[in-house]
Amino acid sequence: MIKQEQFLEVKHLTLQYKTNGFLVTATCDVNFSVKEGERLILLGPSGCGKSTILKAIGGFIKPSYGSILLNAQEIKKPGSDRSFVFQEFDQLLPWKSALENIVFAIRSTRKVTKEEAQSEARKLLKKVNLQKFADSYPHELSGGMKQRVAIARCLALKSKVILMDEPFASLDALTRQKMQEELLGLWADTRFTLIFVTHSIDEAIILGTRIIMFSSHPGEVIEELDVDLSVLGSEYTALKERISDILFRNRMDYVI
Repeated sequence: MIKQEQFLEVKHLTLQYKTNGFLVTATCDVNFSVKEGERLILLGPSGCGKSTILKAIGGFIKPSYGSILLNAQEIKKPGSDRSFVFQEFDQLLPWKSALENIVFAIRSTRKVTKEEAQSEARKLLKKVNLQKFADSYPHELSGGMKQRVAIARCLALKSKVILMDEPFASLDALTRQKMQEELLGLWADTRFTLIFVTHSIDEAIILGTRIIMFSSHPGEVIEELDVDLSVLGSEYTALKERISDILFRNRMDYVI
């Protein structure tokens, strides 16, 4: 059961950065909140500030204006209570096996023996259906397998929030669908809080319990929609068309 308390809050968030001597406003006065155990989707075109918001929640970017609160505490730096899965496949330590990558994450955040860490890591690899590849190195794994290891590593950190920045965008259609199904299965098992960035309407509907849509640059919240995972057939189509209409009204590019 999703808890109803707002445990992550983004308040009046404006994010700016300098490039080539110019000040660029990535997002403008963004406000939203996240319930514990929710699957929140940030949906919008490239360049609308979705990934920048994710980095700010991660503590890697300081807000120009506004604040981000987790359990009523302002986020000012990275922490083990938030973990990332990026689009790039090369986020694993290349000199460590799949098992060793997860063991490293466990032992870097908790005081456990190597044997205890290995036992937990093997269980996590089994959760993502990679137990047979425990001793494989990243260069021996496919893109989808690498993303599964990265997700298992996030689960190993026992983070309160998992932040995903278009992690399946570079995968082929079949692998992407399989990864979406596996992510939902993992969420059903552990009920972590997920904040997921995408510019795909279908992916947003499939993965989200709520969708926040953004305008084109600079990014502003233009709509929030609750999502029922059980929507099928005409209901699914109607929701998809409604989202498309909202995006078109704001002249946004999108991916079906």
